[in-house]
Amino acid sequence: MLRATFSFRVCPLLKGSKIAWSDICVPKKEGGLGIKDLSLWNKALMIRHIWILVYCTSNLWTSWIKAYLLKGTNLWEVKAPHICSWNMRKLHLLRPFVRPLFQHIIGNGLKTSLWFDNWHPDGPIRSKCSSRVIYDSGLSINAKVNAIVLDDNWRWPAAISIDLAEIQSRMPSYNPNSALDDRILWLPSSNGIYSAASAMESLRTPHPLVSWYKIVWFLQNIPMMGFILWLAIKGRLSTLDRVQRYNPQVVTMCVLCNSQAETHAHLFFSVFIAKPYGHNF
Repeated sequence: MLRATFSFRVCPLLKGSKIAWSDICVPKKEGGLGIKDLSLWNKALMIRHIWILVYCTSNLWTSWIKAYLLKGTNLWEVKAPHICSWNMRKLHLLRPFVRPLFQHIIGNGLKTSLWFDNWHPDGPIRSKCSSRVIYDSGLSINAKVNAIVLDDNWRWPAAISIDLAEIQSRMPSYNPNSALDDRILWLPSSNGIYSAASAMESLRTPHPLVSWYKIVWFLQNIPMMGFILWLAIKGRLSTLDRVQRYNPQVVTMCVLCNSQAETHAHLFFSVFIAKPYGHNF
């Protein structure tokens, strides 16, 4: 039985990895190796703390954070203290990304901030308007959505500014319901509940699906062979033409046929000689 034997050549001048980590930490169906990006995974798990702060009102840790760190202010607007834990500092840095991913569905409006939470179709109202608009409305900065609800209908104060009139004209299509509590949805998840996997998907940059996925990673494949084939498709095997870039003294002539330069295309599609098993090159 004949087989072609390919050996990995290590060039002393070639340092670093063959493929960037940003390409490796991509799902196999998108051309990567499916290895988790630990920096993104850490952020996804940190987002869980924000979810608990927003969603779980009876949690002991949540109660402590609100009493001693937030002190009546809003999570989305409070500034990071000069002296705080690494964990809290990271949570503050994640807020701009996470904030649009929480969607509040209004019931009785008692648990949703009128100005800071994401319940309006245009997003958090405070991020769209100035303090002057809030002042013109006559409502408190800490007001809840129930302040503009009357008999299960939206009832804003009379608008005395163009910005406030624009906000009032673009209210949610549904009416509030005093018999129901407000609901909070995690938008990246299909069921509206936070999960680390959905957070990870929202953080990473998706890539197009590759057509050769099932050729490389089919059922019961040999991992080493799949990895070599994956490197070959990426054009990152240490063929002589690539080694010569780092060592000009290397001769690129193919050692199998001794007729053409050794490239990926030549080794896999053009070479016509295969050495017997056990033959020394």
